Order: sequence, then structure tokens, then C-alpha cells
Amino acid sequence: MHPLIPVFEPYSLAVGPVTIHGFGILVALGFFFGSQVASRQATRLGGDPELINRLVTWLIAGTFIGGHLGDVLWYRPDELARDPILFKQMMAAFTSGHLPKASQVPLLLRVWDGLSSLGGFSVCVPLAVWFFWKERKPFWPHADGLAIGLTLGWFFGRMGCFSAHDHPGTQTNFWLGVYGMCPGNNPSVACHDLGLYEGLWSGAMYVFFLALATRPRFPGFYCGLLSLSYGLVRFPMDFFRTAAIDVRYAGLTPAQYGSIGFVVLGVLTLLSQRNKPVIGR
Repeated sequence: MHPLIPVFEPYSLAVGPVTIHGFGILVALGFFFGSQVASRQATRLGGDPELINRLVTWLIAGTFIGGHLGDVLWYRPDELARDPILFKQMMAAFTSGHLPKASQVPLLLRVWDGLSSLGGFSVCVPLAVWFFWKERKPFWPHADGLAIGLTLGWFFGRMGCFSAHDHPGTQTNFWLGVYGMCPGNNPSVACHDLGLYEGLWSGAMYVFFLALATRPRFPGFYCGLLSLSYGLVRFPMDFFRTAAIDVRYAGLTPAQYGSIGFVVLGVLTLLSQRNKPVIGR
């Protein structure tokens, strides 16, 4: 069996001076549909859907800010050396009454330039804990609703990565390999598309969670299961990442260390919550 996905160009649409990319459209759809599902599921579990709607705005900011910081600090720390120079150039442009060019903006402030899912989680999870603590509302009914909605939002987001060829892996003859996305863009060579693989996993988890939601579950069930599943899937998947592109520490990528943390967190959540009274209709 040879790879079945042919060469395709990332989709973009010019609207006046603005170019809208397929990645951005799919990510926006992911936030929209994911938040709708999260609100409905939180209601079913005894939570307040309005709180979900308010939190989503914070989570969007946390995803992009945390995701960018994670990408820069864990995957591109060597590029930070230029930031003090760029900061001076940016301030000089402002002082002269001009907007700085994109190339003059320090890397840490360029939230559009690179995202890490691990960085996004590192900010969004404690942000959600803090939010529900501040609101004096129970955490688990809302968090489980968010976990179910996240699987659908994640699907759209990762399909956005697939549409943009954002996560090329190693060369392959696997039937889900994508031609023309490898480094060098050789149209006759196919590589693993790790964004596609995560998209398929998250879509399957969404369907699986909907099937599980037909019965009441103990609080934290969906959070624990999602964390455990993602860690178990992401850890081996990162061995297909291109070593020349993705930095490694002691042979593992930052996401693989994060995956270990996800597995531990998922197991601890499931074990600590399993005897709690069930919730949901």
C-alpha cells in the first residue's frame, strides 16, 4: 500500500489587504463548535453553561499565549538571543511614529509565530482551575464538559494543522502519508502528517465520549480519560517527528515529557475520583 493523500496547497483566501488561511478558519470553527458542545455537556453534568461561555474567551487567549511561549521556550530557545535587539528596533519604530514591521517584533511577542499544544495546556489548565475557584463553582462538572467539547475543538484545530502541513513527520509509505509535505516539498515523497493523526484521534475520542455520555459517570471521568489517552497516543507519535526540526532533550521531545505528565495526571484523576457519586443524566 502506498500513500493515498496527494500533493495539495494550503488553502488561503485574500479579502482586500487581509489573507485568511484555512488553518485560521478551522481553528475558529473548533473554538465555536467545541464551546457549544462544552456548554451542553456541562449543563447535562449539573454545571452552568454561562460560565463555560465566559471561560472560553480566557481559554482562547491562554491557548495562543501559552502555546506560543511553550513553542519558543521549549523548541526554539536559541532564537531568543535576538529578542533584545528586536525590542530596541520595535521601540525605535514606535518613537518615530511608525508601526514596526513584523520582522522587528520580538519573537516572544509574535503570538502568531508558532504554537505548542503542551504550552497551551500548561496555561489553560491552571487558568480553568483558577476561574472556577474564583467563581466559587464546582470544578469537575464544568471541566468534564470542557473535556468533551475539547475533543471536537481539537479535531478542527488539528485538521487546520493538516490543511497547512504544519507537522511533517518522517518519510513513509504508510497509506495515510501525505505527498509533498516533507522538508524540501518533493511531490514524489510522502511523510507522516502528525496533525492529521491527532485530528483522527481527537475525532474518534469525541464520538467515544458521546457514546459514554449516555450513562452517568463519576466527576473527573472525562478529564482523566482524555489526559490518559492523549499521553498514551502522543508519546509514541512523537518518534515520527523529524529530528532535524524538533529539538530533543535526552532523546525525547518536550511533548513526550509532557505526555508522561498527562498519563500520570490522568491515572491520578481516575483513581482519586472513581468512588465519588456519579453525575449526569
